[in-house]
Amino acid sequence: MKTYEFTIILSESHIDESTTDAIYGKCRDSSVGGSHGVTYVAFDREGESLDMAVNSAVKDLRHLGITPLRVEMDIPEMAMAS
Repeated sequence: MKTYEFTIILSESHIDESTTDAIYGKCRDSSVGGSHGVTYVAFDREGESLDMAVNSAVKDLRHLGITPLRVEMDIPEMAMAS
């Protein structure tokens, strides 16, 4: 399997420490951060395809009650996925 790097922007502008801990507990391949009122979770997620990796991460966040807003990634990552 390949490892895909992408960032999921959350609809929440701020998350508390217990939510951050829950994300790290469920998504050990993630880093939580925020900047200018935007909260995000960066992933290095393994998957058979980019779609499967992103869908898996979105599902994990939704399982925790977190609403993903959008997915962002670097252009080279997108080019390599095709």
